[in-house]
Order: sequence, then C-alpha cells, then structure tokens
Amino acid sequence: MRLRHVASVAIVTAMVGLVAVPVQAQLGERAAVQAGVKVKGVPTPKDFFGFEMGDEGKLADFNSVKRYFKLIADRSDEADYQVVDRTTLGNDYPIMLMSNKHNLKRIDQILDINKRLSDPRVMREEAKRAGIAVDEYARKLAAKSVPVYYIEGTIHSTEVGSTQSLVNVVHRMATENSDFTRQVLDNTILLIVPSQNPDGQHLVIDHFNKTAGTSYDRTYPDLYHHYAGHDDNRDWFMMTQKESQTRVRLEQKYRPVAQHYMHQAGTTSPRIWSPPWDEPMSDTLDPIVVSASNALGMQTQRDLVAEGKKGSKWNDAYGILWNADVIGYSPFLGTSTWLTEIASVRDLAYTYTSDKILEPADNTLRSVLPYDSKTWTLKQIVEYGEAAVYSGMKTVSGDPRSWLYNNLYVSNRNGENWTGGPYAYVVPANQRDPYALYDMMKLLDFGQAEIEKATRAFTAGGKEYPEGSYILRTKQPMGRWIDQLLRIDEYPDSARKCAECPLIMPYSETTDNLALLLGVDVDAVTKPFEAATTRVKGIEPVQQRMPAHPGQRGAYVLSPTSYGLAQVIADLQKADVPTYRAKAAVTVEGRKLPAGALLVPSKDPKARQVLTRASQETGLPVYAADAVPEVDAVKLKDDTRVGLVRGANNMPGGWMMWMFDQIGVNYQVVSADDYADLSAKYDTIVLAPGISANSITRGLDPAKNPPEFAWARGVPDGLDKLQQFVKSGGNLVALGSASTTAATSLGLPVQNVTPTDRAAFNAPGALLKQSYDTDVPAAWGMPESWPTWFNNDAAFKVTGDAEIAARYPDEDNLLVSGYANGTKAIGGATNVATFDVGKGEATIAGGHITFRTWPRASWTVVTNAVYNGAGQDVEADQLVKLFR
Repeated sequence: MRLRHVASVAIVTAMVGLVAVPVQAQLGERAAVQAGVKVKGVPTPKDFFGFEMGDEGKLADFNSVKRYFKLIADRSDEADYQVVDRTTLGNDYPIMLMSNKHNLKRIDQILDINKRLSDPRVMREEAKRAGIAVDEYARKLAAKSVPVYYIEGTIHSTEVGSTQSLVNVVHRMATENSDFTRQVLDNTILLIVPSQNPDGQHLVIDHFNKTAGTSYDRTYPDLYHHYAGHDDNRDWFMMTQKESQTRVRLEQKYRPVAQHYMHQAGTTSPRIWSPPWDEPMSDTLDPIVVSASNALGMQTQRDLVAEGKKGSKWNDAYGILWNADVIGYSPFLGTSTWLTEIASVRDLAYTYTSDKILEPADNTLRSVLPYDSKTWTLKQIVEYGEAAVYSGMKTVSGDPRSWLYNNLYVSNRNGENWTGGPYAYVVPANQRDPYALYDMMKLLDFGQAEIEKATRAFTAGGKEYPEGSYILRTKQPMGRWIDQLLRIDEYPDSARKCAECPLIMPYSETTDNLALLLGVDVDAVTKPFEAATTRVKGIEPVQQRMPAHPGQRGAYVLSPTSYGLAQVIADLQKADVPTYRAKAAVTVEGRKLPAGALLVPSKDPKARQVLTRASQETGLPVYAADAVPEVDAVKLKDDTRVGLVRGANNMPGGWMMWMFDQIGVNYQVVSADDYADLSAKYDTIVLAPGISANSITRGLDPAKNPPEFAWARGVPDGLDKLQQFVKSGGNLVALGSASTTAATSLGLPVQNVTPTDRAAFNAPGALLKQSYDTDVPAAWGMPESWPTWFNNDAAFKVTGDAEIAARYPDEDNLLVSGYANGTKAIGGATNVATFDVGKGEATIAGGHITFRTWPRASWTVVTNAVYNGAGQDVEADQLVKLFR
C-alpha cells in the first residue's frame, strides 16, 4: 500500500459453581462419545507438540499451532478454522470460531441480529412494524441470538505465553463436555485470534527455537512487527498496518460484546493484572461499555483468588481509556475491552528467580492475595492465562442476553442520544492539502462513519461553506468515535486519586486529534443547521484535470503545500524525470504558489504520464506554464539515494521505513558495512528518532546474535564516519532525540533548553504551537503556523549560524491539544534548523515530528530536508536554459 492509500485471550480444576473435571474421567471414553464429546482423533497438546504448553524452555511454533487448530476444526463440528487475511510479510492471519454446531450453522443470522441490535434506528423501525416498544423489541431480538466473545493473543510477540495458553483453551473447548464448556459453547460464539501479529510469532518463536543450544541470545533482537515493533497496538486510530485493518474488519463483522487482550509485562510486575482501569476516562466512551470492562476484570480477580492464584492486582498503572490509539475502535461499537498483563520469565521460556519474594507481602484492596515466592515459571504464565480466559468466558456466557442487550443495543442507543460533542464537524472543501483531506476522510469512511457531502453551498455556525464540503454529524452510530478523533483534547483535571493528589498522566499520549495531525482544517459546529447533502459511499481523492501540454519548453508546476508531494517526487525520480524546487514564490495559471513549488520539464515524455497518475492518486493539482518561471531553484539529485540509520529494534525507525515504503523513497537501512564509505552509497542519511551514540558505536554484539543481524553491529568510529560524510558534501537529517546525537557529533551550535524537571515542565505527547519560516527550504510548503507534535523532546537555543525553519512562539502557553504544563520555558526556542557543515549540510528537528507517522502535516519538513539538502543550486538563467 502506497502512502496514497493511508488515510490505517492449567485447565481450571475448581471453578466456582462449575464442574471442570474432564468428562472422560467422569464417564469413560465410550460414554463420553455417546454424550457428544469430540475426542476421537484429537490429540492432546502434549501428544501433538511433544511437550505440554508451559514446559520449561519449550515454545510451540506458529505453523504447528495453526496445524493443530485446523486439525481440531477438521474433526469437530463445534470449531471453524479460517484464514481471514494475509499479514505484512505474507503470512496467514488465522482465527478460530468455536460454539455449538447449531450456532455455527446459523452464524450469519446471529451476526445479522447483532448488527441490527447495534443500530437504534433499525430497532425503532422494526419495533414500530412489530407494534411493541423498542426496548422490549430489542430484548426479544437479543433472546434469539448469542454474543460473540473475542480473545486475542500475542499482539506483542515476545509475550509468548498467551498463544501457548490458547492451545490448551481450544483443546479443552473441543474435547470436553462439562457443564462449563456446554454453557460457553451454547451461549456464545468464541472468536479466538491465536496471534494478532503472526509475523512476530514466526520471527520470535522460530528464533528462540533455532538458537537453542547455541551461545546466541534467545530473544529476537529486532522489530517483531516489520514496521511497528512493540507499537503495533498503538495503531488503533490511524489503522495504517494490515493487521490493524484486519482486526477492525473482524470487529465490524462480528461485533463482539467483549474482547480479552492477553498481554505480558516485566518480570517484576504483578503476577497478573486486570481491570478495573485507572484514570483518566474519555467522555466519548459509553459508561455501560466501561463498567462492563471493569466487571469482567473484577470477576476474574474473584476467580483467580478462588483458585489460589496469588499475585493478582487491579487498578494499578493502566489508564488507557483516554486516547483512541489505546482505547481502540471496538468500544465505540459497544465492545467492552479488557486485558490481562501477566509477568514474564527469563529468556521468554525459562524460570525467573530472584533473591527475594517477587511481590510485596502486604495485603491491599488492590492485591488481596499477594504472591509469596521467589520464582516464576512459563507453566504459571500459561495457567494464569487460561484461568483468566475461562473466567471471562464464564461471565459472558452466564448472562448472554444481558450482554447483547446492554452492550450492543443500549450503548449504541446512548450514543445516538449523546450530548457530549458538537452537533457536527464540518470539513471545508478546498483544503490547502487535498491529499491530507483524502487521508482523513478515507480513514473515517473505513471506520464506517456516516459522511455527508454538500451539494450546494451552505451556512453553519455563522460561516459559509462551499459545495463539496464534508459534514460529520455526531448523532449517528459512530458519532462518539468521530468526536474522539476530531475534538480538541482538554486533559481532565479530575484524573486524580484525590483532590490533593497529583494529576495522573495517561498510559499513552494526551491527544489524538486527527485533523491537526494530518493538517486538515475542521470546524466544530455546536448548533443544528440545514444543508443539501448526499451520503458518501467510499472516498476518492479530489478529482483534478490535467492542463494542456505546455509545449517542449514549458514546465509542469505543483504546489509544495501537500505532504503528498513526497510521493510525486519519488514517482518522478523513479521514472528518471528531472525535478526542481523553486527557491521563491512563483505565479502560474494566475495562482501564486509559495517557495518550494515543484518544477518539472514538460519536454520529458514520461513527465506527463507520471504526473497524471500521481495527481489522480493524491488529488494534487498540476499546473502548466509555457515557460519555466525565472526563479532560482534547487535541482534535486536524480534518484536521490537515502540511507536510514535505525539500529536494531528501533520503533521510530520502523515507522520511518513504513512511510518510506508507502511513498516509494529510494532508501536502504544503513548497515554496519556501509560506514566504510557512506558517500559511495548515499546522498542523504536520516537518523531515526531514538538513535544515540551507543546505537551507532556499540549496536548488537555479534557474539550474541546470528550472522543475519551483523548489519546492526556497532561501528566504533561510526560517528566520525558520519561527520566525514557530511563534511565531504553529504546531507544529514536527524529527527527527535537523534537531533542531539547529531548536534554533539557534528559540533552544531545549539543548546537543548527543554527542562528536565517534570513538575515544572511536562508535555507528554501533545500538540504545541509552532511557527514556520516558509522561505527556509526545510519549511517550504508549510503554513506559517500549525501545531507540532511534542513529547518532552529537545528544543534548541541556536548560538551560531543556521537557517531556522521552525520555532515555538514566545508565549506563556503553547498547548493546542492534550496536556502540557510550563511550556513558557521553551517559548522562542527552535525546533527545526539547518546548518552548513563543511561542504554538506545537516537539518535537525528536536521534536519527534514523525511520531508513529501520526503528525503527517510535518512530513513536508522531512521531504524538504531529505531531498533539498542533497540537491544543487541552480540560478534562474541557468534554469531557463535547462528547460529548453
């Protein structure tokens, strides 16, 4: 997918009130078969894998897990194994549906009922035709269905225990005919995702198994999701990755009433953690959905204590209900999401031992049965994981109609009557960046937001809007989700344990304002208004008409104001079409375009073909001039060669790879071998956020990692080699924390002025005010003012010669959306600046302006720095000659 398409849960032996003794032991195999037990031909996990799940140092690989699930499905009429998609690396994305055979045969009917329950407008229409009150009708309809209960393992692939647990869970549900399994299978449909990141399962477990008996480290040393690494559950509102998109489609199709995400935490964390959640809570969330999540967690606490499983805690450090990136998408459908975090062991699968008890021995209300051992094993992880899964199953299957009625019907009815947001969000037509508009609206459309488009001009909130503007009303099924993504976030002062207690910071960031991140103007309109509209079915880029061919001495010209320009440049370079950037404003077809406009010779026959396709895919207009504007310019280096320094397991570098791949940038990840002669391979080198001196000089130890990771080994003189690269004419771009690495290594005249005292200064993932000097090449095409991403990053005082492209205004309060305190301390400080270094140049951005690819409005700065700094100045008269 190119950038043009971006926008995107020990078998329980004593369960309270339930018989959990395997039925074979009760009845004997013959009687069990007669009772409907599906045991014939289904091997136990030990028989199939050769070991029990949780055995010391043993992990079932994912191919074997898939074969086992498929075998069970082939031999059971209460299991259905499906491959629903392919992953980023082309692996199967499997799921297992489990329920009684009657439910599985009528699953389409069940899903249809559950979808109808989720739409209060459909309920009103059907209730009216039936001649009964809508609430009564919804209860009757819920009685005809069963809820879907969703269980998901190992989104984080080094958290290996959950998939191993689910092997035992699936075997038990397929072979046991106890009161417990009958209740679950009769009253729910289980949707089991053995891994939400199958690629990582293959990488991590295969590496663990291949390194057995060697001197190599057993834990996979690099990103276990090809791009996102451990951030793969931080993609739940941008939905950029294939796996995130697959999950959303599953959520939309199956509409689960509850989702159990199975996680692991550090070795010294609570043995197991579950909700209730910590503060804060977004007011866009329905209280039924949240209270049900808390109830699931508390019931699991009760069941774990009843089984004597020590070390269970709740309401301890997880406040994930503020931001959409961790809230996810499904709660806005009526799904109660909850998670368990289980402590990890040593080297993935070996007993962790300490010289002291692993948990504090004092009883507290949040830990009523403390852990009192010095050891922790993989077998315990598997057993605790199974116990939590069975508890969640028991809770939902014990009251299925209530879960359907409350989570699907009542929560969505509440959403329709919700008054927390504005009447509507209006997205004006004629945005300065039509590609950003396409990105945003495509994402909202994928999330099944109801989108209207104005067929005539209209007035709302006292403002005139042109035909073609989008309208997103909040009185709709996904209205709360829309508000979550488009509101200006004001972090709640109520997020405290007591009135005098310190403010609780969220688990993740403090804002996820989609429009501000992408660079789209959006207005919140509080009062109802009238507009002639049509319902949008699918989002397409703004349709642009290519101009007539300007002749052999003419030029095609594109505005620099869209981050989609990066794709156009990459496409042109791939086609060997020369490209230039105007160093001053130009006028073409009566339009004044700011400095940085892209100039393309029309005499190249490939130019029109490439630009036509690029314009159709991005929505960017192409203009034509019969002669190139007489302006000084920068000729971009043909097929600019870009090197990305990301190091091993560097997530910001993974996100950079994803963006580069979507755009089509001609890049490679810099290998340790490349430092011998960087200039021979690269024109521009990008240091990804997170790259430190140690990342480069020490890297991965070759003695502890197989040869395929030699690319990430340390280069002791790597910083000197980078300095030589720049001084000899190379172009360096350093982003986020890597800016300080570059500044120190190159001796740049800057001083980081961001305070380190978080009591006095704190901006933990917020959008702050930013001013741009649009005449400086690094800021070409940016608006004069637009918010920038800031997460307690570096801000600089520049003490020498530099071109300052972006700075924080000298104001008392820089906050635009989210939470920040004490920002006056960086008022007037520099964010983005370019320095001459020998024959080359270096551009640094102290802020993490590429954070998880969210702040795409800032990607224009990256494009400018990557390409301009490797280019060559061309004077106006010489430019004219080049276009003849």
